[in-house]
Amino acid sequence: MKKVEFVTIFTTYGKLDVVKQTLPSVVEETKREPKAALIVMDTTEDPERETKWRWLQDNYGDTDDVFLMFTSNTSLAIARNTCLHLAQEMYMPEFICMIDDDHGYQTGLILDMMVAMDRYYGEVAPNGLRFGLFTGCNVHRNGKRCKLDGHLYPDSDNQPGALGGTNGCFRCAPTRHWNNVLKGYEVDEYLISYYQSRSMSTRNYNRGYTTMIVNGGDGCFFVENEGRGDSTKEKLRWDDRYTASDKRADFKR
Repeated sequence: MKKVEFVTIFTTYGKLDVVKQTLPSVVEETKREPKAALIVMDTTEDPERETKWRWLQDNYGDTDDVFLMFTSNTSLAIARNTCLHLAQEMYMPEFICMIDDDHGYQTGLILDMMVAMDRYYGEVAPNGLRFGLFTGCNVHRNGKRCKLDGHLYPDSDNQPGALGGTNGCFRCAPTRHWNNVLKGYEVDEYLISYYQSRSMSTRNYNRGYTTMIVNGGDGCFFVENEGRGDSTKEKLRWDDRYTASDKRADFKR
């Protein structure tokens, strides 16, 4: 076991062209910070599986502080919950950060995230809630944001979901907050679903916590790509039995 302060969890499925643009920046930033580590969990299916795994192994299989996991396809919730427990067993980190595979790190982001969490975690924000969740992404967000010492936070006029959380694409918090407040991701029948991740924003808010966009999002970049989270009649990503019949789904009839 190696004790570190900051662990990034990078869950990925397919999208090798996107990962080639984002993962190198996360690896380099992890190397730059001596007390950081990275877990990459790849659940890619055929026909991309061998190509994707080979690229990851060839480039990062022998990289210190980068732990590669290869599994069959599973839900985002199961993948992230597995990595959440693994990170604590392997590294005993002070902070755990989960990012989607279409997000990358700019130089200095890990240190800035740790400094912000050290400084603001548990402090009362101007909106009346305490800072609990932190993110580096300012692309995927809802509601109005206000400035605080170069960072952003949700305006008090926002709905509870926007007040209490960040989009699931980039969520970072002290390990104790993951364990005591966030409680992991919900598991349901979908491989990826808004309903697996929104519970964290709800728990964060109901326990009196809000979110902070560190440095206004300047430390993170996003690669535009097509996601896997909804279906239409023209493009049915999921099976017509569940996605089309479940009223919670984004299937557009």
